[in-house]
Amino acid sequence: MQQNFPAPDAVLSPPPWLMQGEAFILNYWLTPSFIRQAQDFRLAPSALGRAVQVLLVRCRSSPVGPYDELLILDHPLIAKRRLSSIPKILVSTGISAAHGQQLWGLPKELAQFEWHEQGQDVSCAIHFNRQSMALRLKKMKSPRCFYINSHHLPAAMLKISQAQPDRRYQFSPQFRGHFSKLAGAQWQDTQDIFPDFSQARHLQSFYAPEFKLVFPEARIQQK
Repeated sequence: MQQNFPAPDAVLSPPPWLMQGEAFILNYWLTPSFIRQAQDFRLAPSALGRAVQVLLVRCRSSPVGPYDELLILDHPLIAKRRLSSIPKILVSTGISAAHGQQLWGLPKELAQFEWHEQGQDVSCAIHFNRQSMALRLKKMKSPRCFYINSHHLPAAMLKISQAQPDRRYQFSPQFRGHFSKLAGAQWQDTQDIFPDFSQARHLQSFYAPEFKLVFPEARIQQK
């Protein structure tokens, strides 16, 4: 259930937002049965299945300070003529949650993130609604990095639409950074916190030790 944070009387940190940090980008192929089983997380239905991305982010710098987040970036099939959306997102600070809900219609919910890192192994425990889950990631020992700029991708992939009861938000984030392949990812005890992606087909995933992300002002339409 979405937590309702009181919106500031005035937007303290208006867009555009420049954020920097590190990110793990996990790619999965979801079958129609997986999507049906995860319907509580508001994944768009699909009779064919499709790919989605899960992002685990350590934002070291933003207009509202550092914070962590775990989110699903849902990419419906282009043939369905639907824009991408973020149906599930957990963040570590209330101020990020309040601004995300107010400025971009993001369903941010407050959780606690606990990180452990040793060599190429990274573990993040996430505590939410008296439950706990863990995501264990393994970096490549000798990674080959490559540069990606959002301008290299089709514009349709970057358009995000967020629906709220009384309005709709549309925006297109821009990013750049160096990426390398990720060696592996394991999910543990997702419970009711997040879909159990250990039951989905894991595709090639990536690690960005340093990225820059710009969230522009959203176009807001009243319903």
